[in-house]
Amino acid sequence: MLDIDSGEETEVLYRMVQIKGGQRIDKFRTTDIKRALRFHKWYVKRYRVGLLLEIVPPKKKYDWKEKKVDYSFE
Repeated sequence: MLDIDSGEETEVLYRMVQIKGGQRIDKFRTTDIKRALRFHKWYVKRYRVGLLLEIVPPKKKYDWKEKKVDYSFE
């Protein structure tokens, strides 16, 4: 995904979610948009139900004891 502010390509997590009965059920996670769209196409063809696509950017975590920055999706 292209970051608008810096103009750099950043890695994001694409998450396919089903909302059923007010609860969120994770169905698929990947960092590749083509795999996510292919999975959604297969899932809709098989179950005839759509999924919600979420784009999750990495979160920055700072470890003050070791003075280092770690990026993770959750």
